[in-house]
Amino acid sequence: MTVEEKAGILCAKLISRKVLEKHEVKEIFHDENIRLQVENLLKSIGLELATHIYTDYVAVKVSREMEPVVFDDGKGAWLTTNIGLSRGAIALLVIIWAKLILPKRQIQIERKSPDNAQISLLKERIPIPKHDLVKLEEKTIFADFGEKLGGKIKFGTYLGELRRHGFIHKRDGVITEGPMLDTIIDYSVLAPRMIEGCLAEAVGVQQTGDQEEKDV
Repeated sequence: MTVEEKAGILCAKLISRKVLEKHEVKEIFHDENIRLQVENLLKSIGLELATHIYTDYVAVKVSREMEPVVFDDGKGAWLTTNIGLSRGAIALLVIIWAKLILPKRQIQIERKSPDNAQISLLKERIPIPKHDLVKLEEKTIFADFGEKLGGKIKFGTYLGELRRHGFIHKRDGVITEGPMLDTIIDYSVLAPRMIEGCLAEAVGVQQTGDQEEKDV
């Protein structure tokens, strides 16, 4: 089988199944020629690989240069997603991503054990932990954000959307990350926006409070 044929099969699998475990497409990581061919084939139809060292999965996403074309709704507005997530589901997705992925990434970077949170002096020799490092109680998320998202029924509907699209797993009231959550969402873009945004808001509130105290 030629490199082109192998690359075509891998692209077909990725596009049809949305997300695959890395071992299912190991050729991409073991053969540079195949990887380049896969990237070129995807690029020719406006897609690119989505994966990184901290995830066990590979997916495809719309390439940056194609986003204006794909997400333009033709009415002067910008589509929020290309998979039809509702606005409420997107809001809940951001909340869950922040609560699962931000702390997870810190654990991964520091090679901590999720059980004892100890940092190894030789952390570079320890495999990067990846599976279910952080879990969320559904009732806790609902208590904090349920009413703002429209109540119990809508909250459940939004969770169902995220589950169907592979962003989360949910079992016995416990939410864990699905294969798409940390694979398709760009941490390097979203994390700074959330962290800096929250900090800026907190600092702004503090400064306002300080000024009010001085005025009094």
